[in-house]
Amino acid sequence: MALVPGRFTTAAIRTDGGELEVRLTDGGHWEVKAKLVEEGDWRSLCRGHLDGSIFDTAKPDNQAPIRVGLLLVDPAARRIEVRGREVRLAAREFELVALLATEPDRVFTKQELMRELWGGRGSFRTLDSHASRARCKLREAGAAGFVVNCHAHGYKLRDGAGGQR
Repeated sequence: MALVPGRFTTAAIRTDGGELEVRLTDGGHWEVKAKLVEEGDWRSLCRGHLDGSIFDTAKPDNQAPIRVGLLLVDPAARRIEVRGREVRLAAREFELVALLATEPDRVFTKQELMRELWGGRGSFRTLDSHASRARCKLREAGAAGFVVNCHAHGYKLRDGAGGQR
């Protein structure tokens, strides 16, 4: 199986005794979790990192501009616009919004975001601060409610019209 960089892959196996989930990111990080019927909670069994040989060499066009409602994210130009007006974001704020824009309305976990944006280093407080600043700058530009905090879980990008792409 070859993976496409930039896509998060999950496989789930269900049995009478519970569920097994394998998660793999484009960075090559993987984790296996189990949820036994009698226990009810997910438990991490093991995790690790794979080398880059499992990835497709043909990369998708992840530099194409993405429109989410009245927000335009242009990764190639590292530019975000609201109604045609540029919104100036710090580098990590831009990277956060650009990553969230790749799958509007999908909740990215804080762990995923920390791994993708800071290589797994740092604290959730750092992520929360960057998300808050990006949210404020977008609100000032007329795009309130785009960076949504999904309490204690993560963040998603959503607009009032349901997150068109």
